[in-house]
Amino acid sequence: MKSMISKLKSHGWGYLFLLPALLIMVLFNFYPIIWSFIVSFNKTKAIEIKQAGLFDIPGKFVALDNYMQVLKNDLFIKSIGNTAYFAIIFIPLTLILSLLLAVYINKKFRGVNFFRTVLFIPYIISVISSSLIFLALFNSESGFINAVLKQFNIDGPNWLSNEWLAMPVIAIMSIWRRVGYFMLMYLAGLQNIPTSLYEVAEIDGATPFQRFRYIVVPLLSNITIVIFVLLLRDVLTVFQEVYVMTGGGPGNSTVTVPFLIYNEAFNYLRYGTAAAMSYILFMITVVVVIFQNKFTKKKHSTR
Repeated sequence: MKSMISKLKSHGWGYLFLLPALLIMVLFNFYPIIWSFIVSFNKTKAIEIKQAGLFDIPGKFVALDNYMQVLKNDLFIKSIGNTAYFAIIFIPLTLILSLLLAVYINKKFRGVNFFRTVLFIPYIISVISSSLIFLALFNSESGFINAVLKQFNIDGPNWLSNEWLAMPVIAIMSIWRRVGYFMLMYLAGLQNIPTSLYEVAEIDGATPFQRFRYIVVPLLSNITIVIFVLLLRDVLTVFQEVYVMTGGGPGNSTVTVPFLIYNEAFNYLRYGTAAAMSYILFMITVVVVIFQNKFTKKKHSTR
C-alpha cells in the first residue's frame, strides 16, 4: 500500500493524463459488460430499455429463467452446432493455407512482392463487399463457379440454397478474406528462423518435407497459437457474412450464435435472452481457451 501511494506521488501527473482514457474505457467497455450481465437476469421490454436512464436496470428480475429458456431453445443448440461446423472448416484450412503460402512466398523469385500484395488485398475489402462478390461467384445460374463446372459437364448445385453447402461457402469466403493477413504473420516468423538451421539440416540429408516438419512447424508454434486464438475470435463473432449471404437460411442451417443473438435482441426485442445467450457464448469461449492453453502447455512440456 505504501509503495502504491509513493508511486502515485511520484507519477501523479502521469496518472492524471491517463484518467480521461481510463474513464472512456470504463464507460464504453466495462459498463456495457456489467449492464448486459445484469439484464441477462431480467425480463426486459423495448420500451423499458428506451425509458431507462444511464444507471437504471430495466425490466423485471427473473433470476435464471432467461438462461433456462436459452438452454431449452432448439435453435440455440442448432446455432452452436452451425458455429462448430463453420469452425471445423474455417480454422484448420486458414492455418494450413496461411502457412503454406508463407513458406512459398518466403522464397526469392521475380514478382514476389506483387504476390504478397495480391494475397493481402482481400483482407482490406469489407465483409459486406466480400460477401457480395461470393454471392455473385456462387450464383447457381450466372455464377463463375457453376460456369467452370459446366465446362466439365457437371451441373453445379444451388450452393447457398443447400443446407450442407451454404456454410462451407461462407467459410470459403472467410478463409479468402483472412488468409493473406495470417500469411504475413507466418512470413514474419519464417524470416526470423536462422538460415544456419536449414543448412545444417540439409548437410544431414534432411528432405524439404523433413525441414518443414522438424524446423518450420515447431519454431512457428507460438505464432500458430496466436493465430488460432484470433481465428477463434472470428468464429465467435461471425455475423455479417451470414447476414448478407444467407440470412441464416436455408432452414436455419447457417444461423450462428452471434446471428441468433442479433435476431433475438433487435428483431424479436428479447433483450434478456439475447444477453443470456451472449454470456453462455462467453462461457463456452472461456472453456475452449482454457482447454487450448492446457493442451499447449502440455505440448511444450513434452518437448
